[in-house]
Amino acid sequence: LYTKMSFGESVNPYDVVHPSDYMIDVLIREGLLQKLDSGKLENMKNLDGGLISAYGSTLDFIVPYQMGTQAIVYNSETVTNPPTSWADLWSPEYKGRIVAVDDNRVVIGMALLTLGYDVNTTDEAQLEEAKQKLIELMPNIRVFDSDSPKTPLVAGDVDLGIVWNGEAFLAKQENAAFEYAFPKEGSIIFFDGMGIPTNAPHPDISYAWFNYMMQGDVFWLTLVDYPYTIPNQAALDFAKANHAEVYEAYMASPITNTPADIFAQGHKVEDLGNALSLYDQIWTEIKE
Repeated sequence: LYTKMSFGESVNPYDVVHPSDYMIDVLIREGLLQKLDSGKLENMKNLDGGLISAYGSTLDFIVPYQMGTQAIVYNSETVTNPPTSWADLWSPEYKGRIVAVDDNRVVIGMALLTLGYDVNTTDEAQLEEAKQKLIELMPNIRVFDSDSPKTPLVAGDVDLGIVWNGEAFLAKQENAAFEYAFPKEGSIIFFDGMGIPTNAPHPDISYAWFNYMMQGDVFWLTLVDYPYTIPNQAALDFAKANHAEVYEAYMASPITNTPADIFAQGHKVEDLGNALSLYDQIWTEIKE
């Protein structure tokens, strides 16, 4: 996404982009997102003010889409000693049994947490420690997969995963034996949003799309196909009135309906500027 948006063309071919996490801040810092006109976003009233406050000042540029946690999923039928912390994933009994999202900030971040460091550290000595720790973990990771990490779990190719909460929920729908563990060091939380590139050719259509998406009778469908944490209260209200089974499954699950204290204990990855190259280098080295 960043590569496609940073070519510097006079006209960006995209009217809407969906950045996540620290990339939202990167795009704002580099002037690649338009500041939004709140007067054109009448359906922002459908969103849960308490949840979207976590987006902070990025709300000037971003319409909240979905949010959630990145934690540990495991098959309770095959994992005899369930993990309760990120540090547990280094156990020799998990050799070749883990799928992890292909995301350097998440995987390096969880290694930093096991060492007692900040997920946003730029201290080179701390990052070197995290790299060495991840080298020790690599025999346990069978595959990196950010397209569909639930697939090797459901197929039985792996028994544990470092995944997004929505993927864990979908895996559990296919096999009730899957459980989701919030690590005691804290989950890594994420935020997805919708924005308008600075040089978008049709910004009025972008606003129309945002308002359409924020309608409760439209956005409720994410509960079916992309069951992450939903900041759209109108969507939940619509589902409760019209699709009770979907609503109740979402509300009853701490995987998707993330408890407030879990978010409060979570760690948000931030824009690190040029220091991000330190993470890129570590990622390249541990995956060689």
